[in-house]
Parts: sequence; C-alpha cells; structure tokens
Amino acid sequence: MSESALIEEVDVVIVGARIAGTAAAVPLARAGRKVVLLDKSRFPSDTLSTHVLVPNGVAELQRMGALSHALKLGPARSRYLAVVSGDVRLRERFTPVHGIDYSLCIPRPEQDLCLVTAAREAGADVREKCFVEEVVWRDGRAVGVRYRLAGKSYEIRAKLVIGADGRYSRVAAEVGSWQPYRGSLNGRGFAFRYMDDPMVGTIEHETLGIYRAGSSIALTLPSCPRGRMLVVWMAPAADIPRFRDDPDGTWSEKEAEDPHLAERIAGAKNADKLRTADKLASFYRASSGPGWALAGDAGHFKDPVAGQGQRDALRHGRLLGEAARAHLDNPRALDEALKNWERNRDRDTISTYHWANRESRPAAPSALVREVFRTFEGDDEPGVTDTFNRIRKVEKVIGPSRLTRALIKALAQRGVDRREILREVAAELPIELAIRLETWFGGFRYQGWSPSERPGWDIGPAPVAPASTNTAPSRSGSESNGASVASPSSAVEGQIHS
Repeated sequence: MSESALIEEVDVVIVGARIAGTAAAVPLARAGRKVVLLDKSRFPSDTLSTHVLVPNGVAELQRMGALSHALKLGPARSRYLAVVSGDVRLRERFTPVHGIDYSLCIPRPEQDLCLVTAAREAGADVREKCFVEEVVWRDGRAVGVRYRLAGKSYEIRAKLVIGADGRYSRVAAEVGSWQPYRGSLNGRGFAFRYMDDPMVGTIEHETLGIYRAGSSIALTLPSCPRGRMLVVWMAPAADIPRFRDDPDGTWSEKEAEDPHLAERIAGAKNADKLRTADKLASFYRASSGPGWALAGDAGHFKDPVAGQGQRDALRHGRLLGEAARAHLDNPRALDEALKNWERNRDRDTISTYHWANRESRPAAPSALVREVFRTFEGDDEPGVTDTFNRIRKVEKVIGPSRLTRALIKALAQRGVDRREILREVAAELPIELAIRLETWFGGFRYQGWSPSERPGWDIGPAPVAPASTNTAPSRSGSESNGASVASPSSAVEGQIHS
C-alpha cells in the first residue's frame, strides 16, 4: 500500500473475472506477478453465452488448470459433431488437440466458478462485488483503476490495465475505444433452455448436433451434469420477441419446422426457463494502447452462431498474459508486445468472424448448401469438425474444389431451380473473394468493408463519464469517440432475458 490506505500497487489489474480475465491472469500469476481481478458479480453467476467448448477450447481449460474442476461436475463428453439438413446426415469425430478429443457444454455459473478457482490457485487475487468506476491516467498512460466495494472507493495502481468486462466494456469506454472500427449486424438471435436428454446411453449423448431446416438453426449440446442437454434455437432475430411473448408456443412452432430435431428431443423433460438474446452485433475494437488492453468480448465479438467466442476468449486471454508478463517493467516494450498480441488475435479470428457473419443470415439451407455438406458424407477424415475445432480455416476446408463439386451436383438435381442456384453463386463469389483479399492484403485494424458484413449494426451510445478531470488521452479516428465510463447498470443489453 502507498500514498493512502485506500491505494494499493500491483503489477496487473484485470476488470472482469470470467473467461478472458481468468485466462489472462493465470500465466501472469504463475510468473510471480501480482494480479488483481475485479468483478461486479459474486460467483457463481450467469451470463450470456453459447456455452460450448470444442477440443481446442477444452485444451485451454487444461492449460490453465481449470479442466480438473470442470470434470468433477460430471459433464457429458461429446466426441462427435453431426449436421442434419433434410436428407443430408453426417457425423464426424473431433481431431484431438493436446490429447483432448471431446467437447464440453457446462452452464456458465458452474464453468466460471471453475475458472475463478483456477485463477486463485495460480496465485491471482479475485475480488467479487467490485464496481469499477474509472481508469486512472498519468502522462497519457493507463496506470490503474478506481472501484467501489461495499460503498467505499478504492484505487489500484498497476503497470497494465486489462478490460475483460464484455461487449459493453467500461474499460473500452474509459480508454476511448468504445466505438468499434468495424462490425456487422446480426440476422439471428438466440432462444435456449436446458432439459433432460432422452438419448442418454446412445451416441447422440456424445454428439454436438446441428439441425438446419427452415430459417432457423438448432443445436443440441449434451451438457452438465451428464444426462442434461442444452437446446439452442438460432432463429431470425425478428422471432426473438415472439419467443419472449409465447415461449412454449413459439418453441413448438420451431420444432414443427424440423422433424429431425423434433425426433432428437422427443420426450425431453425438466426443461428450464427459456432464455433469449437478440442484440448481438459483431465487431472489432482497437484493443491495445499505452498501459491497457481489451480481452475477450471487450475487444472482439463475433456472432455466436459459430460457437467460437469462449475458445477465443480463453486462448487470446492466455496469450495476452503470456505476452505481457515479461515486459511489465518496460512500458515501451510492453506496449509493443500488446500491439503484437492484438495483431495476432485479429489474424487468428478474422476467418471465423466472416464465417459467423455469413451464418447469421436468416435463410433456409439451399440446395447448394446441402450439397456442400453432402461432400463430407462417408469421408473418414474430419472436415466440418476441423472448422469448429480451428484445426483449419473455413475457406481451407470448404475450398474451390469442394464448392465446384457441390455446385455440379446441385445443378444436376431433378426439379431444382437452376437459375436460383446460379444467383446464389453470383452472390457468394464476391464474399469469397473479399475474404481472401483481406487475408492477403488487409493490414492491422483493417477498416475496409467486406460483403460478409451486414450494415446497420450499432452497439449503442457510449456511457457518460462521471465528473472528473481524470480523462483518457486524446485519440483520433475510429479508435476513440471521447467516451469514458459506464454506470454499473449500463450493460443491460448484454444480459440474458428470461
């Protein structure tokens, strides 16, 4: 403690103690750094999430020491992924990652408590019910935060401030990075509930199911404890108000659209309350600067339809901690390491960002889409699973050769509307080309528009700063809108609706 009984000095302060925050804290604490995590919640507590981790993400739990705690909960271990769309049915086994060949779907209250426990075991100081009010600045550099706990105000000085506080990040607003420099409107929303799995004891209880029919996509995710499952409707965003007004009626209507999904969950009992979410615009924010970084959804959010958010928060949270730990005593080297971390995060996530934008379009699966999936039938090598598992990029798995084969088969089908198929191809080709051009030529914090992105996105106004002379340094362009700090209740849109 120094300067005052209410001011303390640490190496790193992290705002948000869920996935990205705990993942960043573990390597820092293991390196002997003094790390404090502040979270407004008391764990266990719920939060908006797609819940599933494929082997690549489960391996991150193992790295940070949280997997052993998660497995004590008795979750189902899903070693397969299945896609069902009309007469197309394929099932693939996941490629192992660091010896992990299964996915997990654990409710967030239980999962996040496992992460907090692992962070504490690594030596991090996790403090609950703490409301961060503002970032502290000195000579244009973030040097700490002020927060409230039980009605009292405290200040922490740190060499690095990490915002891991979600899409409606207070830290992003404080550092002048509230407004994303690119984004995409979501076409889908989510309605989901947990229930008993009627297929316990069969291969279906070891399988992540993706059902595509009509304008909705449904997921069946064997869950925790074993015997439960999560069923998710990724429906057109316009349907979410109907789910809220008439949960059971709208659910039954969606089931009737897909007899395969209805068969999978027939007889399921003990369903939880329906929960929904619809404000899910994808975005990239500038995520590093002098003495600060944004981790997880605070810096980058992609539509949950691709199921990649948790994996990315874990992986790039860990990589942030690893990048920073050796440079905390050298501000210039630290800032360069943070920028390199952000650049590498963008390179790793841009493919799935575009993939999620495309999947968010609320359209029924076309003849061409079904034929693309059919090309994987009977193949012993993982294909679709490798995209979810991040073994290979989507554009590598579904490349020109596979697309050409699918197109030929789709056109050869009796009774199909060949003109409609060709119109679809004409619409998709510019997207394919733009994604590849961005991969080849897009630079750091690339602000060019891509055809995969839907216009009209908005994350809402920046929260209003409290009266203070402690303001973020002036910045320009898309990285800053002059915003400061959010009130404790400003993240309403990020909450789950029950």
